[in-house]
Order: sequence, then structure tokens, then C-alpha cells
Amino acid sequence: RVVATIAKSIIGETGSMTEPSRELVSKYWDEQPCDSEGLGFPEGSLEFFEEMEERRYRYQSFIHSFAQFTRWRGKKVLEVGCGCGTDFLQFTRAGAETYAVDLSQHSVELAKKRLKLYGLKAEVRQRDNEGLPFPDNYFDLIYSWGVLHHSPHPEIDVAEIYRVLKPGGCLKVMVYYRNSPYWLYLWLKYALLKGRIFTSLSRLISERQESPGTRALTMKEIKRLFHQFSPLKFHPAPCLEISFLKKHRAVSWLANLYPHKLAAWMALDGQKPNEVEL
Repeated sequence: RVVATIAKSIIGETGSMTEPSRELVSKYWDEQPCDSEGLGFPEGSLEFFEEMEERRYRYQSFIHSFAQFTRWRGKKVLEVGCGCGTDFLQFTRAGAETYAVDLSQHSVELAKKRLKLYGLKAEVRQRDNEGLPFPDNYFDLIYSWGVLHHSPHPEIDVAEIYRVLKPGGCLKVMVYYRNSPYWLYLWLKYALLKGRIFTSLSRLISERQESPGTRALTMKEIKRLFHQFSPLKFHPAPCLEISFLKKHRAVSWLANLYPHKLAAWMALDGQKPNEVEL
């Protein structure tokens, strides 16, 4: 009974956490823009952005095959949560008509500066995802890598994404996937070893994984969140911590046999259905 009680406490409910304000989320990313930690050059310099790009795709090379940057030449592309603009830069370089929004003003300023350094033009705005400043049925592609799990109201964000995507348009998203051993590692480190054995996994992710209120979603929750898009295709991807663990032979063998079992990130793509012709 004690074991069952502890297990129930660990598992918790993803949606049961107190939702943080968007101001707290914005403050976190203003103070430490995504992928900017530990870079060896002055912030905003060309060398700073070059190192950021090299490091991102060294450890996340699968982004290229998922995003298919060059496929979108001449198409309207919106990135929801562009951060410092590494992926956004690739779409723009490839000749897409690009737009981006991000909650963090600091990140938006860095993304704009980055585009200017490369002589590129695109529209980047500091904006809440709950009210995207674009007309209905406008974009051919909406892309969002590792953003929606930080949102206090992801269901509202997804509804806005659906609204501004063209019928037949493509959605490409990555969210944190709950059924991963990485989150168990997080619980062992910050709950069990700290004497907080009744701390739920949801609370721990919310407190310890990047900005306040971060969540990791089960497959059922992911399908429910994106139910309006069809067909949905799923692409499990290991987070960086799991990638490092794969250096060990046993973990590497398990990853090759059951790739989805080590996935802490779930990338997915889908389409907004075409309007029914009467």
C-alpha cells in the first residue's frame, strides 16, 4: 500500500499544477534565452550566433530532417516561439516568407539582430501566443520546437495555430514527452534523494525543468491537444541528456531496439484538414 501511494504521488496528473503567469515564463527566458548558456563570445556578436547554431545542430541534428527547411521556399512560414532564431534563420535563408513570435522581448531582440547580421529580412514580434496577430488561414507551415509545453494555456495556443494555418497547411511541433526515463531520473535526483518522496512528477517538472510551469505530456494528452490536425505523424527524439547516456553500450542497444522508450521529446507533424466542398 505504501509503495502504491508513493507511485501514485510520483505519477501525478499533468494538468493538476497551478498554472504560472506568462509574465513569469517571459521573465525566465528574458534572463536566459534558449541555447545562449555557456557560449564563449559576447552576446549578440556574429561569433555568438555561429557557436549557438553549431552547438544546436551538433546535438540536435535530427531537426534538419524534421523541419525540412529548404522545402518551404516561397511559402508563408510562422514560427511560434522562435527564441534567438536559430531554426527561424534556416527557413529565412531557404527563401521562405518568414514570420515569428516569441514571448521574450530579449529573445526577439536577439533574433532581429541575428537577421540583420546576415543581411536577411523577416517579421519578428514580441507576442503572446494566445492572440496571434495574423488573419485566418494565412500560413502554409507553422513550426514550434520545444515551446508549447512552457505555455500556461497550450490548448489556447494550439487553437490560435489552427486558426491562422491554411486548410491543407502543415504543422510541425515538438513537445516534452512524459513517458521517458529522463523524468524518472529527475525525480530520483530532486525528490527521492532530497527526501521529497511524495512530490509528484508533474510538480517536479514544473519546478525544475526550465521555465516555471513546464509540463511533459503523455501520448494521450498530445493526441488530445492536436486532435484537429490529421493525420498526425509522430517522431520520437531523445533529449540531450538521453543522447549523452547513449554512449553507454547497454543504453545504446536499448535505444536502437526501442527508440520511443528513451524519447523525452516528441516531434509531430500534421495537417489542417481542407475545407469541405459543398
